Amino acid sequence: MIDFFFTRCPSICPGLARSMKRLQDSFLKNDSIVHFISISVDPEHDSVPQLRKFADRYNANHDTWWFVTGNKKDIYDFALNELKAGLADTQVDSAFIHTENFFLLDSSRVVRGWYNGFDTLKQAKLVRDIPLLMLEKDKKAPSVFREFIPILPLIFVAIGIVFVVVLIFNRQKNKQEKRT
Repeated sequence: MIDFFFTRCPSICPGLARSMKRLQDSFLKNDSIVHFISISVDPEHDSVPQLRKFADRYNANHDTWWFVTGNKKDIYDFALNELKAGLADTQVDSAFIHTENFFLLDSSRVVRGWYNGFDTLKQAKLVRDIPLLMLEKDKKAPSVFREFIPILPLIFVAIGIVFVVVLIFNRQKNKQEKRT
């Protein structure tokens, strides 16, 4: 799950951080199924110590919630072109990403939904959607049946033998019943 913020934000960012913390706390027992990433949109001012201080203010579990930043152009390209932040929030200013949305990505980094960080109903849906992603089959993973391909001829022969034995047994049983 990804959100965008900046540490000097006086408006929505503190509220989003509190919402993210509640979401993180809701997965305490299963914290390995979701990772939280808060991306600073103000890398000029948000140094690593600033990010750490902001994270600590909200008691973030640093094992599952990461506060990151990077090259501003790369961050904005990612937000606008990969996550389609402008579609999720039509009020997003491409000059300064400042959205109330959380973005849910699957293991292939495909956006599966966006959820308003201040809407409790949307957050409840997000909490339900996260485990559903875990239940989906990984399309890149090989099929379980791939292991059986080399021994399929043996399996078919064994099934054929069982079928023949059952047929022979039934015929003998039918012959004995006719005799009696």
